[in-house]
Amino acid sequence: MAIARAELARRARDVARRVVAEWLEPQATGPAGEDPAGAAAEPASPGWATALAGSGATGYRDRVSRLDLVAVGPTPAVERLRGRLAPHGEPGEPGSFHRLPGWAGGGHLALLTWDELAAAAAHPTEAAVVLLGAAEPLLDPGGRLAAALAPLRELPPSWYRQQVARRYRALRRRTASMAWNLRRGQALAFLAGFVQWLEHFLLLCRYADGEPPVDRKWLLQAAMRTSLGRQCRADLYALFSGLGEIATLGGSYDPKENRLYGTIARLHGQLAAALRQRGLLDERDEAREETP
Repeated sequence: MAIARAELARRARDVARRVVAEWLEPQATGPAGEDPAGAAAEPASPGWATALAGSGATGYRDRVSRLDLVAVGPTPAVERLRGRLAPHGEPGEPGSFHRLPGWAGGGHLALLTWDELAAAAAHPTEAAVVLLGAAEPLLDPGGRLAAALAPLRELPPSWYRQQVARRYRALRRRTASMAWNLRRGQALAFLAGFVQWLEHFLLLCRYADGEPPVDRKWLLQAAMRTSLGRQCRADLYALFSGLGEIATLGGSYDPKENRLYGTIARLHGQLAAALRQRGLLDERDEAREETP
């Protein structure tokens, strides 16, 4: 059963208070009890702020979802914590990623300095938008965190155009590479390339509607809610149904005769036409076959 939004926010705020007061601040204390954040005893001190992140903030939370938090603090305290907390997952940006303690639910913690947050907001990457674009402040003395997050909530059209150009070039290269994989009978390489191709395609569906990126685990369902996703839904589901043909490479080593590649090429064409119609595709990014 889904938890009500108000109840989720209350629980998250209670957990965030304990995380700061009982876990972060004690470990950020320097030698001989020195506190690099300024000897602040209250969890809601000006040095620290927290936000709800992940599925709880983006609306994809279900009954088995864990609570994910973002914690922003002074540089000396954050650096000391990074030396004491085990990293979790693959290194990324912005900030660092760790696992919350079991009593806090064992979810993810993104740890940033105020300077790192300011840099992420000034020059937002896809990763920064995924992590912080929907984050909801929980403990935010003076509204400093909300103000810092504001630029990531309302991304300008130029940001989406830049991402469309970058992702479309990558999709075009991947389409060509998969054709090359077919000609050489490379089933595993074809499948690995397909996963990358699909991520580019789904993100382009989001960007075509001016919608921000979401974490990979929710990307398919998020893309299917867009106008372009609805338009391509039948072919996308047919493509998934046809993945069993990977063992025989879609029936042919010739891309022109291959069923899987035919669906991929058709979806590529639909995407290019839709982006072109919306003025999001530069003539230099028109579809053409490339050698990998």
